[in-house]
Amino acid sequence: MRPCVRPHPAIVCLSLALSAVVAAAPRGPQPGDVYREFASHQGGNDWRVTNPDARDPRARRYLPNPALPLHIDSLEGAVRAEALLDRWGGHVSTKRPQIRFNDSPWLDVPPPLNAPGDGDHERYYFQDNPVIAVPLEHLKAGDNTFQGTCSHANPTGWGQWGLYSLILRVYYEPAATPHPSGRIVSPAQDATIGENPTICIEASSPSGVARVDVLAWYEGYDEDGDGVWLDWHGGHFQPIRGEAAELRDHVGTLWRSPYELTWDTRWVPDQPPRAVKLIARVEGSRGTWFVTQPVTGLTLRRTGQHVRLFRTAEVPARFGVRNHSTQSCVIPIPTDHDLSRAIEAGMHYRTWHGWDGHHKPFRLNDLVHLNEGKNHHFDYDIHLIPPAALRTGDNVFAVSSETEHHMLEVHWPGPALTVRFRTGDGF
Repeated sequence: MRPCVRPHPAIVCLSLALSAVVAAAPRGPQPGDVYREFASHQGGNDWRVTNPDARDPRARRYLPNPALPLHIDSLEGAVRAEALLDRWGGHVSTKRPQIRFNDSPWLDVPPPLNAPGDGDHERYYFQDNPVIAVPLEHLKAGDNTFQGTCSHANPTGWGQWGLYSLILRVYYEPAATPHPSGRIVSPAQDATIGENPTICIEASSPSGVARVDVLAWYEGYDEDGDGVWLDWHGGHFQPIRGEAAELRDHVGTLWRSPYELTWDTRWVPDQPPRAVKLIARVEGSRGTWFVTQPVTGLTLRRTGQHVRLFRTAEVPARFGVRNHSTQSCVIPIPTDHDLSRAIEAGMHYRTWHGWDGHHKPFRLNDLVHLNEGKNHHFDYDIHLIPPAALRTGDNVFAVSSETEHHMLEVHWPGPALTVRFRTGDGF
C-alpha cells in the first residue's frame, strides 16, 4: 500500500515552527556565496571550556580557559563572518556558553535550533554545530585568538562545555574575489530519482578544483544534533580527539574529476513528492569555496520497498547512566506497519563516552547490543538491528552502567529506527 503523503496537521504546525526558528538563525553558506574557512581543532585538554568561578579543585585544573590561535589569511573584500562549532553540551546546568575573538566582546553560543526541554536544554546531553555571527571588527588578517567561557546554575558550580573544533567562515564579495564555479548537471530540476541515484556536477576554478561536497535536503535523522529533521543533512564532529571536524553524513565528497558520485540512500526515509533538494559546494585549490544553485523539486521513488523513520517518543532529561543506574525511552512503531515485511533496520545512536569498557551493552526490547562508542568522546553510529527484534507499539531502548567513572550520555534527539519494508498490504 502506498503511503499517504498528506502531513498530519500537527506535523505541519511543527514544520512551520521549525522554519521560523531556522530563519532566525545565522545563514550559513547560501547559493552564490563565496567564502573561505579557517579552522582550529583541539586535542589534549584545550577543548574544555570551564566556568571561571568554579570552586571544585578538579574544575580549576582547567582554568584559565586558554586563548587558542587562529590564522586568517586575508579579510580584503570580506562582507561577513560566522563561526561553526563542534560543540559538546557538557555538564548539565552549564549556562550561557560564549566565545570571543581577540579579547573583543563575548558572543553567545545559541542552544540547538530546536532545543529540548522547553527552554531548559541545560538538563539535556547533546552535541551540535551551532553557528554564530562574528562581527568583522572582531577579526584581523593574520594571527588571531579565540576563547570560550560559561557559567553554571550554581554560580560556583562546575560549568563545562566542549569546544572541540571552530571553523570560521569569512564571506567575500563574489564579484571582487577569484573563485570556483559549478552546477549540478544531473539530476535535473523536478526529476524523479530512484534508489542510490547518480549525481553529476560541473566544477571549475582558476586555481583548480580541490573538492566538491554534495548535500541533500530531506526529512531524516538529525545527524548534527540541532533537533531539526527537515534540513540539509550532514554534520561536523571530530572522529578522534584533535582531528579535523570534517563534514560527514552528507551525500558525499568528490576529490577529482569526473565529479560524479552515487548517493547511498539506504537510510533515507521515503519523502513526499518533489520534496528533495540537492546543492553542491566547490572548493578551489587556494581554499576559496563557491555554493551552487540548488536543484529542487526532486521525487525519490523506490520500487518494491518503503523506508520509514521512527523517532523516540520522549527523550529524558539527564539521559545518562553510571553507578548502578538504568534509563530508558520508547520508540513507537504504529500498529498499521506489518513488521513481517521488514527486511532491514538500523538504529541511530549518538553518545558521549559510550565506551563498552565502562558500560553495559544497550538493550532494545530483548536484543542486547554493544554501544560501540568512544572513550570520553562523542560518537554517532547506525547499528544494524535484526527486524525480528522489533515490535509494533513501544520498542523499549535502555542503557545501564555500574561504573563510577564518567557516565554514558545518550544525546539529543535520542535514538531512532529506520526500517525498510517490502511493498505489500501494510507498510
